[in-house]
Amino acid sequence: MGWRKITMLNLLGEHTCRIDAKGRLMFPAKLRKQLDGVMHHGLVVNRDIFEGCLVLYPKPEWDKVNGEMSRLSRYNKQHQLFQRKFMKGATHVEVDNAGRINLPSSLLEYAGIDPKTANDVIVSGLGEKVEIWNEAAYHKQVVQDDEAMDFGALAESVRKDIEGSDAQ
Repeated sequence: MGWRKITMLNLLGEHTCRIDAKGRLMFPAKLRKQLDGVMHHGLVVNRDIFEGCLVLYPKPEWDKVNGEMSRLSRYNKQHQLFQRKFMKGATHVEVDNAGRINLPSSLLEYAGIDPKTANDVIVSGLGEKVEIWNEAAYHKQVVQDDEAMDFGALAESVRKDIEGSDAQ
């Protein structure tokens, strides 16, 4: 098997996409193009345990996440609970020849996406991963939160966290 250099991903773009009644997501061509160098490895979709959306990782990125999980102790109950909750539902998926990804019904249900009634979802590149949102939840949690949030204070807080981790 040939060795390919994997570059750091910076997935960008926000797309309104369709999910058909069978749970197949028409994956945006612009994101497929950004994933061109790693798409042959496949993708892993899972729950985002913090936000209520789905997260799609290129397999090499998922392997990094899985590596972090493997550092948790199998003898620590909290570690095992976290790993179980975090990994629950993780599923290997591939983009078919028509550019679609078949999303598991249990994950769609978790994200509040009903392919029979709500066909539009928001697919958003977020660095090394892609988020898949129920359209209404996205507007409530991301768009409306922008209006109420003091983004400057958030940026300052996050920057302090980054500077603190750089100093270590």
